[in-house]
Amino acid sequence: MRIKSGVWYWLAMGSFATGLLYSMGLEGTCQTGGTISDGAFITAMVLILLAVFFMLQGFAAEAREKRPRKIHHQPQNTVKIGRKAG
Repeated sequence: MRIKSGVWYWLAMGSFATGLLYSMGLEGTCQTGGTISDGAFITAMVLILLAVFFMLQGFAAEAREKRPRKIHHQPQNTVKIGRKAG
């Protein structure tokens, strides 16, 4: 079972919003003169980059959903059982 594009988009939106909120907290810490740890910065960047990855996965899933599926049709010009050629 494949994950649908809407699920990827929701994951991207949630990850992006969390990353932005985390980075806004880092900005507030920076403005008040506090120090920013490497782990906090990396966490914010990883969340934002995950959002980009999830968005690209959503685009790929949407293209896969729109692609026409192969449907088997019975061949039209073949000899069938019970019929004799000639």
